[in-house]
Amino acid sequence: MLDILEVRLLSGAAAAAVLAAIFLMRQQGSFARDRQREVRASAPTSRALEVIWLAAVNLPILSVFAGAGWPELLYAPPLHVGFPNDSVAQVAGYAAFAVGGFLATQAVRHLGKYMVVHIEVAKDHHLVTSGPYAKIRHPVYTAAMLWSLGAGLFFLNVVFLADFLVVLTIAMYRARLEEALLSSPQGFGLQYRAYVARTGRFLPKLR
Repeated sequence: MLDILEVRLLSGAAAAAVLAAIFLMRQQGSFARDRQREVRASAPTSRALEVIWLAAVNLPILSVFAGAGWPELLYAPPLHVGFPNDSVAQVAGYAAFAVGGFLATQAVRHLGKYMVVHIEVAKDHHLVTSGPYAKIRHPVYTAAMLWSLGAGLFFLNVVFLADFLVVLTIAMYRARLEEALLSSPQGFGLQYRAYVARTGRFLPKLR
């Protein structure tokens, strides 16, 4: 098992990377700023589900800040578990978290102003197929799963492993809604269906 100092240092490095990524994406205008944009079509979801989704996605991100400042909290029993050679799982979890961060950064950079919580198609929307979207239809959801799973393994904490199940369940539900909307005539129709045929939902499609 990694000791408290190692967890603190690794968490601090991850937290610094998160802050740097947010700063760079804001500088590049990668986040949607015009919340009053015209919407062509949407697939409404409950406000409660959106709140749960945002909380579940952001929990593992916040964990690295907690790990940098108070790793003892995340290492506290009974939510913290250990097993033989668990340090290997912790390193794998840290790597998964890092991959998720890189994937999310690239996805948001390519999606740009279309990155919103609501499932909708803007009037000026065009189908993004560059970057990670060339192989995966929902890379942001994949990144969220990697964050939750990675945090759970890195901190050996069952809270984040439970969070992974929540993220997975909601991501699958949202992905189905998005794909139904985008493949409809109000979305991109046949263009999106062709895109679905050559890409994977959360992972690249095996040829």
